Amino acid sequence: MLSKFKHILIVDDDPEDIEMLKESLTKTCSDLNFILVNNGSNLLDILQTTTPPDLIILDINMPVMDGKECLKVIKSNPLMKAVPIMMYSTSTNKKDIEACYLLEADYYVIKPRCMEELNQLSKQICAGKITSFIK
Repeated sequence: MLSKFKHILIVDDDPEDIEMLKESLTKTCSDLNFILVNNGSNLLDILQTTTPPDLIILDINMPVMDGKECLKVIKSNPLMKAVPIMMYSTSTNKKDIEACYLLEADYYVIKPRCMEELNQLSKQICAGKITSFIK
């Protein structure tokens, strides 16, 4: 399947989560280009030196700069505001979800519990039809 999003930044401090998501997306979409980042501060550095991505997949709980802080900075930049951001977290806490949407996250997705759910999410990302956790 060809992906709607060709250039994706995945930002997560858990290398296993990054690798599983990358592997699933690679199997599902044959035309993706990834940049993998381990915290929000490094993401902001990368965004200053690269073309804006088609999608940022951003974990909430990370060291150095967490996902919510990073989201706020990105969405306050007029050049980056239009880049879709999918918050990707284990948190089902309503306050986390509401805070991310108030900071203008485009999607909020709970990290899948199994490979079947992860593969389903990859299909949604490739199709550009991501099912978000309800606001």
